[in-house]
Amino acid sequence: MKNFNLAVDVGGTYTRLRAEIIEKEKIVYTSQEYQQKVNSKEELRSFIRSSLNDIDSDIKPTHCVIGFAGAVINHNKVDITNWENTPTIILEDLIVWGFPKKKTIMVNDMELAGYGILDMEEKDKIKSNQCEILYKPDFSVKNRINNKLVIAPGTGFGTASIIEFTTHSGGKVKDVLSSEIQHIQIPPLDKRHSEIMNITLPNIHERSFLNFEDFVSGKGIYETYKAILQLEKIEWNKKDVSEIARSAVKGSDKYAIEALNIYYRCVGRIIQAMALTIQPYGGIFLCGASTISNAKFIHQSDLMKEFHNCLIRQQFLVQFPVYLITKPDINIAGGLWACRSVI
Repeated sequence: MKNFNLAVDVGGTYTRLRAEIIEKEKIVYTSQEYQQKVNSKEELRSFIRSSLNDIDSDIKPTHCVIGFAGAVINHNKVDITNWENTPTIILEDLIVWGFPKKKTIMVNDMELAGYGILDMEEKDKIKSNQCEILYKPDFSVKNRINNKLVIAPGTGFGTASIIEFTTHSGGKVKDVLSSEIQHIQIPPLDKRHSEIMNITLPNIHERSFLNFEDFVSGKGIYETYKAILQLEKIEWNKKDVSEIARSAVKGSDKYAIEALNIYYRCVGRIIQAMALTIQPYGGIFLCGASTISNAKFIHQSDLMKEFHNCLIRQQFLVQFPVYLITKPDINIAGGLWACRSVI
C-alpha cells in the first residue's frame, strides 16, 4: 500500500507545500517544494489544489500535517491574524479541500519546526553541515533529561519545546509543545534599552507594556532602530527592515548593528527563561530564514552573553549547547516526518 504524505507550512506571507510517496516503508518519490504568497483563505485553498494537481491529479493525500503561524486550538481551528479580516480555518475546511478526514493534523508552525529537529536527529544530520555550533560546554554533561528548545526569531518570534519522557515500560516518548512565551512583558535589559522602550511604548495602543516580540520581529528591529536614531539626534534615514538587517550584518551602520544586537539579546533572555524551566540538555536550536541569513552576526552578537547572564544559575545554564540550524526547509521536512511518525 502506498502512502501519499503532504506537508503544508502556512506562514503570515508565504505558504509552502511538499509531498512524498511512501511504498513498503521507503520514500519512493518527493515532490518539489511549492511556494506562493498567500493572503486569504481562498488563496490558500487555490494554492493547495493547484499544487496537488501539478503533482498528480489522480492521487489523493492519505496523511497530511499542516502548520500555521498562529495559535491552533485543539488541532482543529486557527485564526490567521496576519491576513486581512483575520479569517478562521477549521479542520472541516481542509477536508472539503481534499485532505483525508482521519489522517490530517493541524499544528502551530513551531510544532513543524520541532518535528524538523526530530527528523534531523533521526537522520543524524544535527552533526552535519546543516547545523552550526553557537555554544558547546567545554566539559562533559551526563543527564537523563534530553529535552530541547526550538527557537525561530524572524519576522515574528516562534518558540517551542521538545519534551522527552520515559514510559512505565521503559520506552522513550517525545512530544513537541509550541509556546507563546514571547508575548510576556519584557523588562529593560539595561539603561539604554530602557530609553528605547520609553520611545517605542507609546506606539503600542492595545496594551500598556512591551513584550519580547515587540523587539524580536521585523517591526521590532524597525522601531528599535528608529528609537536609537532619535536618541542619537540623527535624522531618520527611512531604511526598511531588510535594509536595517543587511546593514547590521555587513557592519556598515553602527546603529543598525546596535538594533539587531538588542534583537538577539532579547532572544538570549527568552531562551534563558525557557532553559531554566525545561532543562534542555538535548540542545537549544535556533532556526528559520533569518537565522540562516544572520548566522555570522549571531556568532558575534551578545545572544550567548545574555543567555548566561544569570547571577544565581549561570552554572546551570552553561550546561546547555546552542546550535544554529542552517537547513532551509526544516518546517516542511518536519511536516513530512510527522506524517510518517506521528499520524
